Amino acid sequence: MENIKNRERRIAQELELLKKRQYVSVKELAEMLNVSVMTIRRDLELLRKNHVLERSHGYATLVKSGYGYANDGEVYDLRMARIQNINEKDRVAKYAATLVSPGDWIFLDNGTTVARIVHYLPTDFEFTAVCYNFAILLELLKHPNIKIIFPGGYYHPEDYNFTSSEAVDFIRRHRANKSFLSVSGIHESLGITCINSLLVEHKRAMIASSAVNIIMADSSKFGVVKANHFADISDIDMIITDNKLSPEWQECLSKANIKFKLV
Repeated sequence: MENIKNRERRIAQELELLKKRQYVSVKELAEMLNVSVMTIRRDLELLRKNHVLERSHGYATLVKSGYGYANDGEVYDLRMARIQNINEKDRVAKYAATLVSPGDWIFLDNGTTVARIVHYLPTDFEFTAVCYNFAILLELLKHPNIKIIFPGGYYHPEDYNFTSSEAVDFIRRHRANKSFLSVSGIHESLGITCINSLLVEHKRAMIASSAVNIIMADSSKFGVVKANHFADISDIDMIITDNKLSPEWQECLSKANIKFKLV
């Protein structure tokens, strides 16, 4: 089986080539990276499923939105984020989906890990999902058993989010059984942070209006601090992460009485 890190490095190279060339044929990519056409096709299909590129007639083209943004001095490339630690994110999302129960109201935050939960949500009973990310909305629409609420607002094509003060008020007026939250950093003393300042109030509203707050994050987010604080560790009820989480962090979460699941 191919080494996961090798695959991630190759996909990063493919993205860089697509940024420079706008569109590239499968055959050209295979020749440039010295791998088989079948390997490139598998990579491109993974990127297509994650809304990073479009495929047509043997060529690959980067999607026009979701290209990332600069916020508070930091550049965030959404397309790269979608393929980093993808196996860990999948395991986190698959477990998170098992926590949804019949009749639930759930809040779905933005983020590349939360976005993956939609592929695993149960289809044999009804529940309600509130979200503000357009890419997540499109995936939810494929599930007839899910009642969808989309508060709306101003569209930000760089990361597919809709934001508005009215949406924040809507979230605060309602109640959810569970919220599934994304983060950019988790720090023991400096709390839970994100890169995009426009989303802080949406995240805070979800936390204030949910009975159970669940963070979905791969282990690379622990010990990291980003610019925008939106919660403290004590605000969180559960964290789902991968099995690479350090023993020190496991002890820290246990002392804070936070339930955590390693997948």
